[in-house]
Amino acid sequence: MNVYARPLSAIFLVLMAVAGSFAVAADGRGSRALNQLTPHDRLYSVAFSGDFGEAVGDGGLVLETTDGGKTWARDKNPPTNLSLLSVAIAGSRSIAVGQQGLILIRDQGKPWRKIEPVTDRRLLRVSLNKNGLAVAAGAFGTLLKSTDGGETWADLKPDWATLYQTGVTGAFEAIRDEPTIYAANVFDDGAIVIGGEFGQLNRSTDGGVTWAPVFQVPAAVQGSIPPTIFGMHFRDDGVGYAAGQTGLIVTSTDSGKTWTQLATNSEASLFAIETTQDGHVVVVGMRSGLVSADAGKTWQPLKALDLSLNWYCGLSRGASTPDGSVIAVGHSGRVLELATGGN
Repeated sequence: MNVYARPLSAIFLVLMAVAGSFAVAADGRGSRALNQLTPHDRLYSVAFSGDFGEAVGDGGLVLETTDGGKTWARDKNPPTNLSLLSVAIAGSRSIAVGQQGLILIRDQGKPWRKIEPVTDRRLLRVSLNKNGLAVAAGAFGTLLKSTDGGETWADLKPDWATLYQTGVTGAFEAIRDEPTIYAANVFDDGAIVIGGEFGQLNRSTDGGVTWAPVFQVPAAVQGSIPPTIFGMHFRDDGVGYAAGQTGLIVTSTDSGKTWTQLATNSEASLFAIETTQDGHVVVVGMRSGLVSADAGKTWQPLKALDLSLNWYCGLSRGASTPDGSVIAVGHSGRVLELATGGN
């Protein structure tokens, strides 16, 4: 049986549910735990606009910060009892997505509002730009677009079979089921990059009307399915990174038009990737963390707190987050400030 068999969205959540919950508060290298709840609380995503940030997770769990992540407060009136799997913020507008096609929106300081569902499939990622263009992506090819900051949504329907006829995936029976999309990024110029199963990244320059494949990971073994891409991050200058299964990390220097695979010497499942103000690249995943000080040319294990013992799957930074640090979220409602300088 292929280790990358579907449904990966279910595997992704089960792995995190069964992982251990051993916790460390500080490690002597500058990294520290900023928040911790119970072993039953799980955070899946974190996002910032300036120093305002939100982290979301199981059962409608929402944490909020207004000081760049130094302190966090739990929303005492959860907006839903469904799991929230991704959150995005642009300006004062927040969009959170999750189970059963759930979409919530709010403006900073105001209550969450539920948007009329467009799908009942799990939404795993949302991205929002400063102009109100948003994309929500998820299970089995689900891809939604909003042009008004999440108030209304349209169902995009790429021709997945044609898009993935690249000589490798064309032979896969699984492609007929449509790829689950885990990663998405909407640029301020309206370009969109998405990725997920079958190790492929696709790009659109016309708001999702047409798509072109811009990268595909070669299958490690003839006849096997390429590793899934779980996380993606772009800097304002167009430099970006994506990460996934079996230690996969790829990079782009042109806003996702072209990509290069990087050598990591890791076999870990990597869920999220982020850059720091001082030039480091940080990635976290299932009992693993990696850091690079040279734009991904070389990687070292990130020896911080409990990264080697537990899972973390969300990374971001606030405006006043220390230059060499990122904010990570994951098991047990943990929020970490990961420092790269002491590695």
